[in-house]
Amino acid sequence: MTERRLLIGGIDVGLHTSLALLDLDGNMVSLSTMYSGHGSDILKIITEKGNVAVIATDRAKPPSGVKKIASSISAKLVLPSRNMTNKKKRIMIKDFTEDKVRLNSHEKASLASAIFAYKKFRPGFKKLRERMEKGGTPERYEEMRDSLFLSIIGNRKDY
Repeated sequence: MTERRLLIGGIDVGLHTSLALLDLDGNMVSLSTMYSGHGSDILKIITEKGNVAVIATDRAKPPSGVKKIASSISAKLVLPSRNMTNKKKRIMIKDFTEDKVRLNSHEKASLASAIFAYKKFRPGFKKLRERMEKGGTPERYEEMRDSLFLSIIGNRKDY
């Protein structure tokens, strides 16, 4: 039995719901939009792609739909201290999308949310990688990174 990879999710709910999934290296795994009435579709995508341990949104106070999804998969919520502005979202997603790729507002919000959450963990991952390379054990980086990630989110309440 292989372990499912750990993922970070960003969700934007509204008339349509968008879900962005990133792996722990910050690579986009999935970006999809669907009608909000199909909550089971979101859960299906989440469970097919991996183990989403963190869910983020662009709102300081998460919408009830985001809370329900996070709760149903036992994911921790990562929230900004203030609602993200459209300008901040554009800046955050710039490096993740090509100029020719057009994203709708829900996709921009979900992707920016996932990136926001990823950036909370990235400094710790970088420090771990540097230490492991100095210590001569870079081959164990992914295993140790996953363990670090789970211990961080397990020891804290929602951000």
